Amino acid sequence: MPESKNKYSIIIPSFNEELFIGKNIKEIRKIMPGAEIIVVDCGSNDQTINICKREEVRVIKSKRGRGTQLNEGAKNADGNILVFLHADTYLPKNASELYEQFFNKEKNKICRFKLSFDIEHRLLNRYGKLSKLDLIFTRFGDMCIAVRRDFYFEAGGFPEWNFMEDVEFLRNASSKSRIVVLPASVISSARAYLKHGFVNKQLINGLMLSKYTFGFRKFIERNEYYNKKVKFSRASIIIFTKYPEEGKVKTRLASTIGYHYAMVFYKMIAEKIIFEVKRIRTIYTYIFFSEEKEKINVKKWLGQKYFYSHQEGEGLGERMYEAFRKVFGHGANKVILTGTDIPDLSKVIIEEAIINLDNYDIVIGPAKDGGYYLLGMNKLHSSLFEDIEFSTPSVLSQTINTIEKLKLRYFLLPELQDIDTNEELVDWLNNSQSSVLKKEIRLIYNLINRRIEKKCIHCGQ
Repeated sequence: MPESKNKYSIIIPSFNEELFIGKNIKEIRKIMPGAEIIVVDCGSNDQTINICKREEVRVIKSKRGRGTQLNEGAKNADGNILVFLHADTYLPKNASELYEQFFNKEKNKICRFKLSFDIEHRLLNRYGKLSKLDLIFTRFGDMCIAVRRDFYFEAGGFPEWNFMEDVEFLRNASSKSRIVVLPASVISSARAYLKHGFVNKQLINGLMLSKYTFGFRKFIERNEYYNKKVKFSRASIIIFTKYPEEGKVKTRLASTIGYHYAMVFYKMIAEKIIFEVKRIRTIYTYIFFSEEKEKINVKKWLGQKYFYSHQEGEGLGERMYEAFRKVFGHGANKVILTGTDIPDLSKVIIEEAIINLDNYDIVIGPAKDGGYYLLGMNKLHSSLFEDIEFSTPSVLSQTINTIEKLKLRYFLLPELQDIDTNEELVDWLNNSQSSVLKKEIRLIYNLINRRIEKKCIHCGQ
C-alpha cells in the first residue's frame, strides 16, 4: 500500500477515564499506526494521566468543558485530518482503510461512523440502527467525527459548551458540506444508559434536544456535563457461560457419562443459577458468553432481558479482568462474577456477597477444588488477575495472598462444590443439601448408570 498523504490526529477529551483510556490507546495504535494521539484532560484525579504517560501519548491540560477541550486539541494537532474520539468509544477495525478511501477524494470534508455499543441489549440495538440516518437527532460526537483541519476551522470549530457541542458543530458543518456516514460502526460504552437508566437517559436526551432546537441555548451552555450526579448506581453480576452444546461443555465430565448427559447437566445447573439471579430485582445482570459465534444461540436460550457481551482476552484471568473493567466502566458500585457450574449457588449467597461489599473490598466464594466460584469487588483491582495460575488448585490461596499484599479487606462466603468431573458430581450428590435440582440430576444419573430400572407406567413392568 502506498504511503498515505494524510496525517491523522486523534483527539480524545478526558476526565477520570482510567477504565477506558489505556485500552483505547492500544486499540488506536493497532488500527491506525502512526496516527498522532492527543489526550486533552481537564483535571482528572484518577490514574488517567499516569496511564497516558505510560503509553507515551501527548497530554494537553485544558479548562473543563468538552467543547473547550476539543478545540484545544485541534489547535495543537499536527495532522491535516482531525479525528474526535471519546475515551469510551473504540474505532472499527477497518477505520484506517475507510478514512483513506474517504479523504483521498478532495471533495470529501467530514464524516462519522454508525454507532454500536459494548453490550448487546434490544434497546441499544435499536439506537444503533437509527445512527445510520443523518439527522439532527442522530448526530453525536460518540460516533467519532473526522474532518479536514481547514474545514474544521471554516465551520467555526466546537462551541465552548459543556454539552451538545457536537450537535452544534455538526449542524454548522452540514450547512457547508454533506456529512457522510461511513459503512462501519464504532463501539461505544453503554455507561450513560446504565448509570441513569434507559428511560431517564432518553428523557434527558429528548429534553436537551428540545431546548437546543427551540433556541434555549443558555440551558445548554450552563449544563455541567462532567458534574452530572447519578441518582443511583446498581450492583451488577457477571455470569460467565457457554451455550449448552454437546462436546463443547463439561468435557471432563463427558468422558465418563457421555457428551449428551454432560450437556444436559450443564444446562440444568446453568438455568438454575440464572433463575436464582433473576430473583434479585435490584441488580443488573450481564451474560458473558465464551465465543462470538454463540451470541445468537445464547440470547435465544436465556432471553432478551439481560445485557450480553463476548468474553475478551486470551486466558481466564484476562477475560475476567476485561469483564470487570467493562461493568465498572458502566458505573456499577459493586460487581460480582460467577460461572454456571455451581449447583448450590443461591439468591441468598449472591445477596450476601453484595451486602458484604459495603464493608469489605473483596468477597470470595471458595470452591472445594481450591479455586473460587464467585469473586466480588467494589472497585477494580487488576492485581487479582495478574500472576495467578488459573484453573489450578492454588487459585484461591494465590488470590488471597495477593489481597493481603494489597492490604485489602476480604470476606469468605460458604464453600461450595463446582461440577467438572464425575467424582465432583458424585460428591455433590452424596454430601450437599437436598434440592429439587439434586433430585432431578440424581434420577438421571442413576438411569445412566442403570442403578434403577425403567418401568412401564401402565403395567409397572
